[in-house]
Amino acid sequence: MRIIAGKYKNTVLEAPLGDKTRPTKDMVKEALFSSLGFFNGNENFLDLFGGSGAVGLEALSRGVKSVCINDLSKSAYLTIKRNAMKFDGDIRITNYDYVSFLNYNDVVFDYIFIDPPYKFDEFEKLFSLIADKKCLNDDGIIIFETAKETVLDEKYGDFILYKEKRYGITRLNYFKRCI
Repeated sequence: MRIIAGKYKNTVLEAPLGDKTRPTKDMVKEALFSSLGFFNGNENFLDLFGGSGAVGLEALSRGVKSVCINDLSKSAYLTIKRNAMKFDGDIRITNYDYVSFLNYNDVVFDYIFIDPPYKFDEFEKLFSLIADKKCLNDDGIIIFETAKETVLDEKYGDFILYKEKRYGITRLNYFKRCI
């Protein structure tokens, strides 16, 4: 696993031990960041279920201002910390369940990347917390990675699905506020 573009291109990353995390494949990361376009250096990026931290660190390599990577697993958290040592920049790494993180977070993000375990089913609760805690700016984008079989609703509260793409066994779902 590696960073595929930007300032830290080809930096090798380690994955947490075991089979509880599944790293986002390079093809999916490339598609994700190509769809988001270029960053202007003022964006705050959240990788909420970080795993190895690869997606958040990819965002940092591509020029976001700051990245926060969270994972509940202690093994993943320690892996993210080791991977982040290879980077300079504004990186915050936390070890909370998503509810606690969103309840106590004080940063407004421009992008929130969500790649929970494939058995995750608390979609409504997650979107409600993001809205209630004002974690996403008005123009912000939520990118939700799921198994290709998982079909998300087209609307969760104030958020609408505006694009979805499938890559092998993975589906990327893009949400924005319906203002």
